[in-house]
Amino acid sequence: MGKKITITGSKIFDIGYRYFLVEQALGCGIERFRAVNLRSEGKLLVFVEGDEEALNEFAEFAKNNFPKDAQVDSVEVEDYKGYIPKIDQFLLLFNVQQSRKFIEIGKEVRDEVKHVREEIKQTREKLGEKIDLTRKELGEKIDQTREELGKKIDGLRADIKTSVEERLRIIEEDIRKIKAKLGMV
Repeated sequence: MGKKITITGSKIFDIGYRYFLVEQALGCGIERFRAVNLRSEGKLLVFVEGDEEALNEFAEFAKNNFPKDAQVDSVEVEDYKGYIPKIDQFLLLFNVQQSRKFIEIGKEVRDEVKHVREEIKQTREKLGEKIDLTRKELGEKIDQTREELGKKIDGLRADIKTSVEERLRIIEEDIRKIKAKLGMV
């Protein structure tokens, strides 16, 4: 005799619920096990077969324990008389199915990584062009600023030279006048 456990809820898929249950089934000594997602109906069906004590222990676990992220609305347990595969056969098939899922996810991730790498490459090229342009513009601005500063410095030098020459001329004139008064000329 077996049991059929029907689990319904808003979040029972893609959270490892079947792994969660099969691990407990192994711990309870369940001999036969099958778990099927019925996404369109929002249900997870679990079929178990084993001795009465193991079945009751597992059913109680399924009613009262849920994976971390699960949002379960109800858990119904009823007797079941149909075929249920051995738990090791279920695990083998289930792992193959999950591996196929992971392969598809891996392909999607690979394609996304390629896409992101291409975007990064294009962005680097655009930035490289802008950096080169900016370097050129900065170089031109620096050269222009040097030239302007050079002209201003030359102008200041000319102004200072004229001023110094004028002052020296006045000082020399004053020295001549002083020498003349002292009779030193």
